Amino acid sequence: MSREFKEGNNDFVKHAPCTKCGSKDNVSVYKDGHGYCFGCEYFYPQYDAAGSVTKLNGQSSNKNKINQNNYTYMKGDYHDIPWSLDFTDPKEGFKREQYKKKKGYDTHYIYTDKEGNTAFVVERQYTDESKQEKKFIPYSKWKNKIDGSTRWISKHMSKENRTIYNLEALSKSRESTVVVVEGEKAANAYIKQKLLPCTTWSSGAKAVLKNDFDPLLDFQNIILFPDNDTEGFTAMHKLAQHLVTDLNVAIENIKLVLFPDEFPEKWDLADPVPENSNTDGHRLAFNALPYTEAAPNYLDLWKKFKEPDLSEKEKDKKDRLLEVSSNVIYIVELDEMLDIQKDLLTPLKAFDNNYGYLKVDKKKPSTWLLEQEPEIFKRANSFEFNPKRPRGLVDVNGVPIANRYRGPSIIPKVGDVTMWKDTLIDLFDDEEAAHAAEQYFGWCVQNQGEKAMWAPLWISPKKGIGKNFITNILGQVYGLKNFRPNLKYKHVIGKFNSWIIGAQFAVINEVFLSKNFNKKQELSEEIKDLITEPYIHIEEKFRRGFDYPNTCNFILISNHEDCMNIADDERRYYVKKLTSQIRKRDYWKPRWEWAAADGARFVMSHLTNLKIDDPDLYKERAPVTDDMQELAKLSEHPIFKWLDEHRAAETGPFKRSGSSDFRVFNYMCVATELHRTCHAFKQEGALEVVIDWCKKRSTSWHPIKQEYTKQIVSGDGSRPRAYLLPPQDPDTANEYWLKTLRSKGPTDLGRIYDMKGSYSPKEEDII
Repeated sequence: MSREFKEGNNDFVKHAPCTKCGSKDNVSVYKDGHGYCFGCEYFYPQYDAAGSVTKLNGQSSNKNKINQNNYTYMKGDYHDIPWSLDFTDPKEGFKREQYKKKKGYDTHYIYTDKEGNTAFVVERQYTDESKQEKKFIPYSKWKNKIDGSTRWISKHMSKENRTIYNLEALSKSRESTVVVVEGEKAANAYIKQKLLPCTTWSSGAKAVLKNDFDPLLDFQNIILFPDNDTEGFTAMHKLAQHLVTDLNVAIENIKLVLFPDEFPEKWDLADPVPENSNTDGHRLAFNALPYTEAAPNYLDLWKKFKEPDLSEKEKDKKDRLLEVSSNVIYIVELDEMLDIQKDLLTPLKAFDNNYGYLKVDKKKPSTWLLEQEPEIFKRANSFEFNPKRPRGLVDVNGVPIANRYRGPSIIPKVGDVTMWKDTLIDLFDDEEAAHAAEQYFGWCVQNQGEKAMWAPLWISPKKGIGKNFITNILGQVYGLKNFRPNLKYKHVIGKFNSWIIGAQFAVINEVFLSKNFNKKQELSEEIKDLITEPYIHIEEKFRRGFDYPNTCNFILISNHEDCMNIADDERRYYVKKLTSQIRKRDYWKPRWEWAAADGARFVMSHLTNLKIDDPDLYKERAPVTDDMQELAKLSEHPIFKWLDEHRAAETGPFKRSGSSDFRVFNYMCVATELHRTCHAFKQEGALEVVIDWCKKRSTSWHPIKQEYTKQIVSGDGSRPRAYLLPPQDPDTANEYWLKTLRSKGPTDLGRIYDMKGSYSPKEEDII
């Protein structure tokens, strides 16, 4: 939007929604009817009351695309900036700045000509909460050749000969020495000291030669002050070569700053001086060595920057290919190219096809790039998404790994989290359960990159109780790229499992496996490795399989009380039932409004700083709950229920009186006999199932030792092992049969077991 238009008779009327970016109130509407969204920077020539865009001069204004051919670059006015970066307006400025900060805005830098007219503006943003990853967005002003209108476009003023930084001050300086640093932040840090004039260039170390350094010719001495890393020194060597060979600067007039050993790698002028150092940035610049002394091998260095064996056409191809691949890393494990900036993997063949027009010396693009290792092009053995390490190429125990992790788009903010806490309590109808859930969330957020050894399993027969509200906020806390909000169980355990790549947290919905016991048991086993295993094998169509570090934590949610098969000693699931109370609009509206404002940022700050009561808990087995034991009971084989009911009623295999084709039940059973009896009653189940029931329901033959079977001697000479199943009530009967059967020897027990028909204990047994 042009300055003339912005400063006209455009009094603010109201805020309105944006039809482009979907924001609720980021469009400022003015009296003359135009609107401007300071979120997506879209200009509405005429904004009507319904929020739609009407036609202006017979053309539809809802086309947001820009035809670059219709625009030509122009300078802005004195220190002119895009409207979205102007925070001085008393009504709109503060709100505009807060919105930009939500998007990661840190600051912006104005590049001007010698008179102070804006050449272009660079916005600095952080892409993660740790402020380790940053990006720079250029803005320049362009004029429409057809209608004469002007607008700011997110692009550089040109591909080459860009204006250098602080040029207005350089043109007015009377000093004979200038300092060239790497980056605007470092330049501002030096400029604040009001020592020597200082400048830099835009777009990073690799773009050093895309700028117009002619203004440096006005100075007798040039001090090159790089960041303390390889890229920084490489950029300064390239600049020194350009100054000498292209601009005819005498090499003896160029100096280079070298760093003492106590200065850490990547240190720059904006960083504090190490505590054990007795120097500072100004002394480093003052003590800079002549270039030929600081880099005695400079001719060899400069030679690497030239390719005399390539034609001019090949040079252009090389430069374009290097520009294309500036953010590309070769991944050996996959034989693919990774664009770390776009987070995009491309098979080698597809990469060569895409950039086949950039063959250098008849070599495929990938072949030529791999020949440039390690000075220009990089490779990694594999990739990861690790929040604990910086993004890009990292060294892990001597192995190069490409870390693709990108943090959330919101930045934490201290604020009131009452809505969050109250909703958690209402979700469980239990403050203790809500506290346990929040502790789990807090541990997972604080320990991203680590796995808990168990996951919550929420059982909820009702909808509209708050599950989506909680997971929506968690999604913003983790960042949409790191969160899987609505996975279906059948997809999770499928063959192609690439969904887990990059996931730090996942919500698995609709957990209901099968009514068939065996099928349910099989499907329940298939997810266990996801919960606990540190690595998972990834299979993708038409790509190599590979092992991937599994750092994802989970919540499982089901609408069925018998959703999956778990044992009563299960260690992987923390089972809790949720509330059955459905809440209406008046309950949810203020909560969603709170979340849409700064609620997610408040929760992010809250969980990040939450004190974890027992950090070791998440590396052990899941806490046992009543709900877990109830689910374990429902998970038992159907024959368990059949046997339990007949045992309690003393019917079927457990009948104790009258004539029968089966043995009289005298509170003992042999698993093989019981298994045959079950089949006679047409109850299907493997022998192992019956043995499992006997083990879980039997009582030890010894009052102290855990001995659940005892060998008895039958009349036919066989010696089966019997389980002891005393009556469950009354207590007197339980005590009697425990005392009686424990006192018998193997032969007497065999005689009692062999009995058919009714059996009455002998008088001496009763005594």
